Amino acid sequence: MHKRLLVSLGVLIAAGSAAWAAGGGADYDGDGRISREEFRNQAARSAFAADKNSNGVVEESELKLSAEQKKALDSNGDGKVSVEELQAGQVSGFGELDKNGDGFLDAGEMKG
Repeated sequence: MHKRLLVSLGVLIAAGSAAWAAGGGADYDGDGRISREEFRNQAARSAFAADKNSNGVVEESELKLSAEQKKALDSNGDGKVSVEELQAGQVSGFGELDKNGDGFLDAGEMKG
């Protein structure tokens, strides 16, 4: 799971989600915390934004992934990373980020 989390965070940063990592863009209700649902919604937005040609596959020209990241995200083993696989990879890190297990990410948890 730790490896999946590192891939997830790396993909988020690589996808240009600096506001996400800081907690700003994903806090839709403005309560200062990111719920699991807000996290999932932001992961979907990020994954679809990465697929610039809207073909359902995140290609090398759209998002640079290392071979290790690509392998970890390619859950069906077809050699491609779909938008859904990218989203699932991002979402998989929520539990590890939620250090106190309350179902929300606060500013301290997002800073690491």
